[in-house]
Amino acid sequence: MAERTLNFVRSIRKSINLRSKLLVLFLALTLLPLSLQGVMSYAHFSQTLDRKTEQFTIDMVRQINTNLNRMLKDFERLSLLPLYDQTVLGILRKYDGSMGSGTWAKSDDYQKMKLYTSAQAYDRPEIRGIHLISNSGILFSNLDSLAVKPVWDGSQEKWFSELRSTEGIWHLLPPHIPGYYVSGQEAEYITVGRELRDPGTLQRLGYILIDIRLEAFGQLLSNLNFEQKASLMIVDSQHRLIFEKTSTDGLSAYAPLLSHGKLQDYADNQKIELDGRSYLHVRHHSGYSGLSVISLTPITVIQKESGEMLTFTMGLALLCMAAVATLAVLVSYRVTRPLIRLKHHMIRVEQGDFSQRVTQYSSDELGQISRGFNRMMEEIHRLFHEVYMLEIQEREAELSALQSQMNPHFIYNTLESINMMAVRQRHAEVSAMVTALGRLLRYTIDKADRMVTLREELAFVDSYVRIQQVRYNGELEIIYDMEEEVNDCLVPKLILQPLVENAICHGIEGRLAGGGTGGMIWVSAVLFDQELLISVRDNGKGMEQEELDRLNASISGQTFSGQNVHSPANPILHRRAGESLGLHNIAQRLHLVYGKDSGLSVDGSPGQGLVVTLSIHLQRKGD
Repeated sequence: MAERTLNFVRSIRKSINLRSKLLVLFLALTLLPLSLQGVMSYAHFSQTLDRKTEQFTIDMVRQINTNLNRMLKDFERLSLLPLYDQTVLGILRKYDGSMGSGTWAKSDDYQKMKLYTSAQAYDRPEIRGIHLISNSGILFSNLDSLAVKPVWDGSQEKWFSELRSTEGIWHLLPPHIPGYYVSGQEAEYITVGRELRDPGTLQRLGYILIDIRLEAFGQLLSNLNFEQKASLMIVDSQHRLIFEKTSTDGLSAYAPLLSHGKLQDYADNQKIELDGRSYLHVRHHSGYSGLSVISLTPITVIQKESGEMLTFTMGLALLCMAAVATLAVLVSYRVTRPLIRLKHHMIRVEQGDFSQRVTQYSSDELGQISRGFNRMMEEIHRLFHEVYMLEIQEREAELSALQSQMNPHFIYNTLESINMMAVRQRHAEVSAMVTALGRLLRYTIDKADRMVTLREELAFVDSYVRIQQVRYNGELEIIYDMEEEVNDCLVPKLILQPLVENAICHGIEGRLAGGGTGGMIWVSAVLFDQELLISVRDNGKGMEQEELDRLNASISGQTFSGQNVHSPANPILHRRAGESLGLHNIAQRLHLVYGKDSGLSVDGSPGQGLVVTLSIHLQRKGD
């Protein structure tokens, strides 16, 4: 299965064109780093923002608790003031007794206590009322006498029993509805209370109760930028709710915490699950008041800015991806357009149209390829026509060869008839010449091989010399000096006959024309390792040294003293033009067959003849 999938992926990859590959590569090289950077930046920003929000919430809760302590300290100070007023203490002593046993207080005492409590509550809108209660239940208040009961039995109130066991220490009572108010529509109040004891005897004289409106705790948050969707609660050491600010949905968080019995189990700062929702739980406890400020902030609220950042990042990323994709398409199109145009030209070339040319190209590498394509097509067009013409010529040559197949046989038969006639007429020289000429024709025409043994080449030379000996009436003699191992060496056909012909025509013929006698030609061959040296020497008129230098330069195709050796205007070499051309052809054949290390050289002196040496570097067997 894995191999099949891999083969499928490979087939798809092979079928994708270059433009698509460039597009995918450009998108990958551009979008992958941008995406990676965006994800990492968002993750870092989100984590940092969440930490900042959590820390802000923690600092906010601490600040709320600090403000709460400041307010409660003010109420604690207010509850201590009666202990420093002897008039207040004296009035409370008058009405001692068991709770609820009091009946009525003097109007003068009411007036004094009212002035005192009214002065303490002046300009304190957060205070609903300040009440001084004697042991017998006589109640003195800053409120109107019609708003509160003159005598009140606190033993009937459960919340009041907590105050009787505080032994003079101020105590914060959770929200409750006091029973000493006359109106039945009174709301709940938070009360700061204290037992008032005689400073001298520490005997209890009564109580002071300071009723605080719940709005006073809400004012603590009015100047703080607290999250509206978060819940805030203040609980006492017994986990009773003192105050709660609910979130905008109006749901209380205290009841679910209390119902799950987890109110006291959570640590100060941690994430919790409540009714299927995640919250950041922040708790700060005050050692002074014993109150704990608890904040429950939904995680979704904390991650709100992170979500907005994610939305912005995704939108920006999509915009960038669209821009990059558009740019990638344009770039890949601009890059591959010349290649696609070149591909279309090549397809037409494959169909046989060799006239295709790229007309528009730039100066970059693609432009160089286009120019190279044009040059290649011009060369292919030229070679195509050359091959076409050569094929036509070859067909014509084949036709001509077919037409002339009978000519060699006709010549051989004719020469054989002449030879028979010479034999019958007893003309031995004519018979020898005709026999040698037949051998020459058979060697040049019948032999199709390019390489022959040195023995066969020497036999051909000997036939040629026999004809020339008859021509010169026996004034020509040839001597062969060959080592036995060189006879089977392969040499190019017709490589020695031109040298012997040059020796006869340009050397010995001149000697005989000048009145000399006895023309001699020496043909020798030796083998040194893999180098075969063949020399053809004559005793002709020879050449001057300057003429030899020019002849060797002509053979090698070089110039001599700034003059082209092949120029017909050269007066010295004009008579040797045919000889130098033949020797040059032999040298070129040696170079083509055996390489540049093989060649031909001419040496000699005036009146002493010339020697032409062939240097052949034979190939090793198997090369």
